[in-house]
Amino acid sequence: MEEFNYLAPESFDQAVVAKSQHAEKSRVIAGGTDLLLRMRDKVVAPSVLIDLRHTSLDKILISNGVMILGTSASLSQILENSEITQHFPALQTACREFAGPPIRNRATLGGNIVNASPAADLVPPLMAYDASIVLRASGGDRALPLAEFFTGPGQSVIAPDEILMEIQIPLLPASSAATFIKLGQRRSMAISQVNLTARLSMNNSDCVTDARIALGAVAPTPVRAHSAEDALVGEKLSEDLIRMAAKKAREEITPISDVRASLEYRLEMTEVLVRRALIATWKKQRRTKTSG
Repeated sequence: MEEFNYLAPESFDQAVVAKSQHAEKSRVIAGGTDLLLRMRDKVVAPSVLIDLRHTSLDKILISNGVMILGTSASLSQILENSEITQHFPALQTACREFAGPPIRNRATLGGNIVNASPAADLVPPLMAYDASIVLRASGGDRALPLAEFFTGPGQSVIAPDEILMEIQIPLLPASSAATFIKLGQRRSMAISQVNLTARLSMNNSDCVTDARIALGAVAPTPVRAHSAEDALVGEKLSEDLIRMAAKKAREEITPISDVRASLEYRLEMTEVLVRRALIATWKKQRRTKTSG
């Protein structure tokens, strides 16, 4: 690991100033579960590390119909939050299947996003929940949909002087339900071969009023299966419709073969898992109606 200067600002404003001063020579660290490994392996070699631990960016709160999560919120915090359990359970499922408890205690939501891995587990549920992000630089804030953040493997639109400040998720109607599924070589502590989240909103006649299918590890960035979503909206849900939507999702992805899975396997399993996720979400909708 190369030598570097370590900064521990006492406020977020101080962190933003430091990022502006050091820009592309610096990296922001929160949990460090990925960055420190990449530095050890000399994948990245920042000359300055800016630690966010003292900047109070781990908030989780609801304001004006939006859940706001600070970039330093840990996966364990997300798992323990009852409001996330109520409103965004698919995000908690993704956190629960992420590594083990010691890493979840350190790993942060913001880190999982900023790494811009195509296989990032927390991104598909956030995208399915229509999350947006707020980036801050010395010149002010910039908000954008999370889906527009990623540009390629390990690449994003974040500028050298910007820091991811918070993630915002609009509260959804009670008619909405979502399911996260992860496929890996092991049940835990594995990078995803495929991960995805399906979300559906339906009316009392089982017609789909809104649909999201967000996929990871099957393209250069996390992606939405827009054609599959469009095929569902306005239609009465059925197993045949779900099978057709799953096939469309398969046609929209551009996976690669790597050490974890072949292109062909990812294509096949995406269709299988989208079908399973949609069926599971449909069942959740039915249980909600029955209990209501």
